[in-house]
Amino acid sequence: MGTADVLAREIEASPVPLLFEQNSWFTVVPIDGRPHGKGIPTWFGDSVGHWEGDTLVIDTVNFNAKTRLDTIGHPHSDQLHLIQRFSRPDRGHISYEVIVDDPKTFTKRWNNTRTFTLRPDWEMMEYSCEENNKSLWEGRIKVPKYDK
Repeated sequence: MGTADVLAREIEASPVPLLFEQNSWFTVVPIDGRPHGKGIPTWFGDSVGHWEGDTLVIDTVNFNAKTRLDTIGHPHSDQLHLIQRFSRPDRGHISYEVIVDDPKTFTKRWNNTRTFTLRPDWEMMEYSCEENNKSLWEGRIKVPKYDK
């Protein structure tokens, strides 16, 4: 939800895949009118989507409460309910709003809005905290030196 990492969305498809550069995460959202499942709680929850005019609305429940809302570490419970809204105000941007409702964690509903900018010059990269990390090649991460 609050990732600062590259996010790709293919909104024309059904179901809608959401791809995150962070940890190579992905989730697939059906937009065929089905209700939420009654399954076992999961890391990403159970998402279903629908269109409201030109806005894609994704409703997610059934989280396992073992994650955090964002990279800062804001908590949530198994009662978390997210509503995400994606729209295109113009060709180069996606407007994003998330509504967070979690009565076990927060005293009231709250929301966050962002605008994502299309970056056709960027590529989704493999996420890795290994020696093949791009920052290693560019010198931001130094090769460790071991005593012999």
